[in-house]
Amino acid sequence: MPYKLPLVQRILLWLHATINRSGLLSSMPGRWFFETCYIIYKSFFEARGVEVLRRYVAANGWIIDVGANIGFFTAIFANWVQDANRVLALEPEPVNFERLRRRMARHRRIKQIDFLCAAAAEKDGVGFLHLNPNHPADHRLSTSGISIDLVTLDTLMERRGWPMVSLIKIDVQGAENRVLMGGKRLIQRYRPALFVELTLNEPGSLATMAILAEWNYHPHRIHHGKGIRPVTTDELSELLNKKGYLDCLFLPHP
Repeated sequence: MPYKLPLVQRILLWLHATINRSGLLSSMPGRWFFETCYIIYKSFFEARGVEVLRRYVAANGWIIDVGANIGFFTAIFANWVQDANRVLALEPEPVNFERLRRRMARHRRIKQIDFLCAAAAEKDGVGFLHLNPNHPADHRLSTSGISIDLVTLDTLMERRGWPMVSLIKIDVQGAENRVLMGGKRLIQRYRPALFVELTLNEPGSLATMAILAEWNYHPHRIHHGKGIRPVTTDELSELLNKKGYLDCLFLPHP
């Protein structure tokens, strides 16, 4: 049976399409309405329990938000980093990037956030992003589309003098493995916690699970109000078949 999006998400996408067709999405009230609905959806449905990730952020640790979209996680992460440590937020799609910058400009810890309009990948250069007009969080790296900058996490951290990174969140619609390969030195150096969205039948998601198993990372699931628990690869596959996509916390084995 083909996977169907959850009802709440289908309603949200319908709202986006309706507002977009009306032209209101380019207006301040239209943007505010959709972004507010999106944040509510993330807070109460898709990303409940993310506060548990805070325990993996060291006092001297940075956080990297790969695929920041309009900044739901970026805003949370900025409250977790201390002193001179930073949140590095990457978002390649220009409209989402401007929304991210605009939303974070109101954040009380804006000085803790570095913004980059680029996609994390396995090598530095130029690539293409295929835009999904019906889903603002489903743009994908492709062989055609709008031209975007590609950069590796290793390059970004090397340019910054290799600050310690505690947590990396990755939500890139099937290109997770490309992000990991471009951050191999960083990940092997600091062994950060990795919070990754996986998608059913995406080759990149399947490759990601294989790569992280090889790097001795173990999958865990966040349970709202109950913390985290380890899951096996078989359990993870079963959950993906049931849900279509899910967020998974990968922790390094000692």
